[in-house]
Amino acid sequence: MDKLKVHILYEYGIDARPHGCAYIRLLLPLAHAVNADTLIVSTGTTYTRADVIMIDRTWSPGISPIAAAELVKRARADGTCIIYSIDDNLLDLQPEGFNRWPFTTEELMAVRYFAREADGIIVTTDLLRNRLARLNDNIFVVPNALDEQLWSAERFTERHASNSNKRKVIGYMGTHTHDADMMMILQALRVILRRYSQQVELQLIGGVADQAVIEAFAGLPVSILDVGGNVEYPAFVRWMVNNVKWDLAIAPLEENVFTRCKSDIKFLDYGILGIPGIYSQGPVYGKTVQHLETGYLADNNPQSWTEALELLLTDNSHRQRIAKNAQEYTLSTRTLQHRAVNWQKAIFSIMSKEKFN
Repeated sequence: MDKLKVHILYEYGIDARPHGCAYIRLLLPLAHAVNADTLIVSTGTTYTRADVIMIDRTWSPGISPIAAAELVKRARADGTCIIYSIDDNLLDLQPEGFNRWPFTTEELMAVRYFAREADGIIVTTDLLRNRLARLNDNIFVVPNALDEQLWSAERFTERHASNSNKRKVIGYMGTHTHDADMMMILQALRVILRRYSQQVELQLIGGVADQAVIEAFAGLPVSILDVGGNVEYPAFVRWMVNNVKWDLAIAPLEENVFTRCKSDIKFLDYGILGIPGIYSQGPVYGKTVQHLETGYLADNNPQSWTEALELLLTDNSHRQRIAKNAQEYTLSTRTLQHRAVNWQKAIFSIMSKEKFN
């Protein structure tokens, strides 16, 4: 059987580099060795004729509904199957407040157009599928998975044996869109950092954009790590593997109509590095994290987060057991060597339905 030609139109910024989500959701899974015998994958910022085009999120900066329609028209003329890939509930972004994102109204209109016109959609979660169901009835859920070769983290026992930090480090990593999440647990963090000011520090990689959030930690042992030029996803992952030596990591997440559809990617990021994590209880992490086994699920209030931080900072054996379990789960279940084939299956399923309708 001839290989299927798939062209990825990844989401990119003004520098024309793929965003991190494009690597996680399309570039790495489809190009993985598991799919090499079945798919011929090309990538770019412009349309190329293929059997299938994969359109990622908003695709082009400043995209308009007119440009989106032109792309769809061209693909239809070539008889190309159109698959839309999206990993966030962009339909319910807040125009104001901490959860605002830098998308224009026209860009979000293009998102709706792609979702409605595509032959099928690939999403990260069941809740996101449900949110998009009124726009398209051919939606497949493919949960995130990490590229085991790109991460290539040390096994838990090796990593922790070489960690000579005397001061325990709490870490947080994310895009600059999580101010509200950090504000939600600010009181708990301040209590713990004051209580253990000589034994604990907090390290941040991105995560917050509002300077007021940073200023709220004034006088406390908090540092912001500089990734330098390692901003594109593959380079950032290699930097993480080589530089992050956290004893504990956090993933607070406000629950609202937007965040409810997010994925458990931070659990995977922390888990593959053998870092135990505290996660917000709710639909995003509640289905994956086993409380006190592969992570700590905390209610979204200061008391619960204070208790969680206190426990995992003071109980070394418990913290290390969670870290080991989380890494074993991620490596055995949520890497591309085990999951990359699911993207291939979703593509062929979408093509089959489109072909016979």
